[in-house]
Amino acid sequence: MPDTLRIAVPTEGSGGLDAQRSAHFGHADSFTLVEIADGQIVGGGTLTNPSHTQGGCGATVMLLASAGVGTAIVVGMGGGPLSAMNANGMTPMFDDQSPTPRAAVEAFLGGRLVPFGAGNTCSGH
Repeated sequence: MPDTLRIAVPTEGSGGLDAQRSAHFGHADSFTLVEIADGQIVGGGTLTNPSHTQGGCGATVMLLASAGVGTAIVVGMGGGPLSAMNANGMTPMFDDQSPTPRAAVEAFLGGRLVPFGAGNTCSGH
């Protein structure tokens, strides 16, 4: 893991470290951004997810890429955003257990998450 990293976690409502996580990447209301330095949470913020009709999940991936996100911790997303993340040098991680962004990031830092792969993708909605 690099010395500094920006992680995005899909969230319900306006987001935040203790917000409820969103189960689907493209339809999340917001993304909680978590800054990691030397293996510790040092800051963060939130981004509002653009409407799914304004470019679909591709617009969401580009929003996160432009915000400097290197890793996203997700429960579900389709193959399109997975490919777009990989093409933009982002690392998606799978976590369907953590209820909040804080818990998801702690699981990531503890090495308890696995890469999000094709076997985790949703088939569409």
